Order: sequence, then structure tokens, then C-alpha cells
Amino acid sequence: MSKPSNPTSRGLRRTAAAAIALGLALAAGIAHADFDDHPHLVAADREAYQAIMQLRAASNGPAAFGGHRDRALRLLEQARREIHESARFADHHRD
Repeated sequence: MSKPSNPTSRGLRRTAAAAIALGLALAAGIAHADFDDHPHLVAADREAYQAIMQLRAASNGPAAFGGHRDRALRLLEQARREIHESARFADHHRD
């Protein structure tokens, strides 16, 4: 007979899976831009990614942090998209 699963660990597994999926999806965007020519963009992207991972690890339930953590996550994800677009723009508008 198997032990019933702990609802907390089930939620943690879902959160971890979502974080991994997000990380892979966001990391895939880097491949489309030539970041080698933009070391400051690489550093900014890496820092934003690390901030996203830290905020995801700080989850204490759906009402945790009054929704501010979730808003910060959305804004950081938007920032990463803008960083990637910056590199794409620079790559397509070289002198």
C-alpha cells in the first residue's frame, strides 16, 4: 500500500516543474540573438533570470507577498524579453 502524497510536496513539485519549464523557454530565446557581441546584455539577462529563480523559490502559497512577488516575476520576464529584443535589434541594425 502506498503512502498518500503530501499536498505541500505536490505543490512544490508543480512549482519546480513550472520554474524549469519557464527557464527553458526563456533560455531558448537567447539562441535567437547573438549575445556574444553584447556582454552587458548577457549579464543583465543572467541577473534577471537569477532574480526570477529566487522569487520562484520564495513562494509561500497563492496569497504570499500580497501578489507583489507575482507582479515582480511578470515584470522580470518582460525585462528579459526586452533584453533579447535589444540584442536582436542591435544585430539587425549594425553599421
